[in-house]
Amino acid sequence: MATKLHVTMDDAYGRTTSRVYGMEEVTTLAQMQTDAAEFLTALQAVTDLGVVKATISFGVTTPEFAETAGANVDVGATASGWITDGQKKASMKIPGIKPALVAADGSVAIAGATATFLALFEDADVFNLSDGEQIDTWIRAALDR
Repeated sequence: MATKLHVTMDDAYGRTTSRVYGMEEVTTLAQMQTDAAEFLTALQAVTDLGVVKATISFGVTTPEFAETAGANVDVGATASGWITDGQKKASMKIPGIKPALVAADGSVAIAGATATFLALFEDADVFNLSDGEQIDTWIRAALDR
């Protein structure tokens, strides 16, 4: 499992730069955070840049699943729904959607595998949309054009 520390820094002119540093593997998140804090303290001693953000990432599964023959990163679908029923909408992309899930008119039914995937982003579940919110109700999904 490759662990990385992603650091975004800025300068006095409003410009940013990002660097990724490999970390030795440890068994706990607490140790990763301790190691990152030690790194950031040492970095502060050698740079005039400010640190805007520091994020730890690590792989969660091995092996990943392989692509299907004919899979295409240019083909995707967008699902949209209500964050606050009737008041605020949001959408989410589904990359490389399986052709079998797309109807002849380009729509994607919010059922079966699609519903299972989208449910992970609904209220009280595990994942959030990019802005940290979750969906109350999915409205529709369709192939991107």
